[in-house]
Amino acid sequence: MAKKQKKSPQIMFIDNDEHVRDSLKVFFDSSQMDFLIFKSASEGLNSLKYQDIDLVISDYFLPDMNGVEFLNLVAKNNPGITRILMATIVNDDLKLEILKAGIDRFIEKPLTVASLDTIINELRK
Repeated sequence: MAKKQKKSPQIMFIDNDEHVRDSLKVFFDSSQMDFLIFKSASEGLNSLKYQDIDLVISDYFLPDMNGVEFLNLVAKNNPGITRILMATIVNDDLKLEILKAGIDRFIEKPLTVASLDTIINELRK
């Protein structure tokens, strides 16, 4: 009997940096994962109305709200979605904000595609 294949996860990535979005698009286009990439929280929230998303990865600095606010809205409107926050600058206030929000994972930037891929695969298990 053949093993049942896990469906590839639907992953949403929000980052206002065009270079980061382009790099990830190139990498994940060749992977087995379904990846949606947006530049703002409002684009991501709108897409969540129509897409079945398993994992949301958001930068902290977004043009229309910060990443914690965005991920809180994701959890409120779509409970059960795994949430990851990325940020370049980490201080005690941000750590506390992340903890209070119940965000699943924090990634310090700069990130590598390989480290992101590893984290995604860990969270899929």
